[in-house]
Amino acid sequence: MANGKETPEALFERVILRLRTEGFEKAVDALISVCGDDKAVAPARATAGVALLRANGVLADKTGARKTKELAEMDGEELQAEIDRLKRQAQQAVERLERPDEDEEEDETEPGNAFS
Repeated sequence: MANGKETPEALFERVILRLRTEGFEKAVDALISVCGDDKAVAPARATAGVALLRANGVLADKTGARKTKELAEMDGEELQAEIDRLKRQAQQAVERLERPDEDEEEDETEPGNAFS
C-alpha cells in the first residue's frame, strides 16, 4: 500500500506490477468465464472468444497482418519497413478523412420517395 514516503516512480512500478500480475490473471479469468457462460448474451461470448484467440496468437491483429516479430527483435531494415508501412497507413487514413463521402452527394429524390 502507498505510504507518505513513496515516490511517484515507486508507486507507478508497484501499480504496474499489480496490473501485470493480478489484473492480467483476473482479465483472463473474466474472459474465460464470459466465454463459457451459456447464459451470457451472444455478443459478449463472441467478443470474449475473439479476445482469447487473439491473446493466444491464433488470430491475426485487426489490420489482418500476423505479427511475426516484436520491434525489439527486428533489425534496422525490418524496422524501416515497419516505419514505412505505418507512414503509408497514416497517409491513407488522412486521405480518407479528406475525401468527401460519396454518401453526402446531392440526392435529387424527394423525401419519402426513394424509388422514383
